[in-house]
Amino acid sequence: MDQLEETKSLVLTERHEESTLILKLNRPAKRNALSQALINSLLLHLENAATDPRICSVVITGSDTVFSAGADIEEISRMDAHGARQRQYLEDLCHTMERFCKPIIAAVEGKAIGGGFELALMADFVVAAVDADFRLPETSLGLIPGAGGTQRLTAAIGKYRAMNMILLHQSLSGDEASHVGLVSKLVGKGQTLSEALGIAEKLASQSLPTVVLAKKAICRADQLQHDHGFERSLYYSAFGTRDMVEGVTAFLEKRAPVWETQLGHNI
Repeated sequence: MDQLEETKSLVLTERHEESTLILKLNRPAKRNALSQALINSLLLHLENAATDPRICSVVITGSDTVFSAGADIEEISRMDAHGARQRQYLEDLCHTMERFCKPIIAAVEGKAIGGGFELALMADFVVAAVDADFRLPETSLGLIPGAGGTQRLTAAIGKYRAMNMILLHQSLSGDEASHVGLVSKLVGKGQTLSEALGIAEKLASQSLPTVVLAKKAICRADQLQHDHGFERSLYYSAFGTRDMVEGVTAFLEKRAPVWETQLGHNI
């Protein structure tokens, strides 16, 4: 398998009734971790879908046990602050998702952790199974969420619940996420894709230009509450600190991290 084919296989594609593009994250050995190659493949498919007049919406999904386990920690372990900024993979992901004019539906089964949760938060609709598991554990690695998690989550559920999830690593099940307004539709296990396709069919029955205008207006109101650039600058600042190196190393070595105690070493 050549490199192009391998990259393409990281995101599987399927058309549903010609009007819906299904993008399935496909890195089972890494629990659909968001490597640079996977993100590049996802963005390429979205860019193509944006200009395809037959496509009215996109569904992003994973496997039946994991939507995405978040960032690829092995890749992160090889980056410092300068390298992370130069790479710009977060900007590319966030900007492409934000600029995509057609509705995006996330169908979440199982774990949506870190960047995987942030990817779901970028969608316009989130269909979650009752046993879905939403988490933002980045501070346990000496990092913070960097793909809009601090901003979108706080806007969606409020400061105090966001503090619980980000600083105390509290998880939310699909059922709990539904109660706090984080998901559009709660369904039984194994039913997220069919429900997402039902939403896509309803969208396809409407005027696409009108849907696009309505989405643009709603997203504009939503974006006024966020400062993603500020979040990313803090995220990049965490790279290369002693605690980030220790946190990532401890994760890869499957041990508890030993943190620095003096603020000046990190900030």
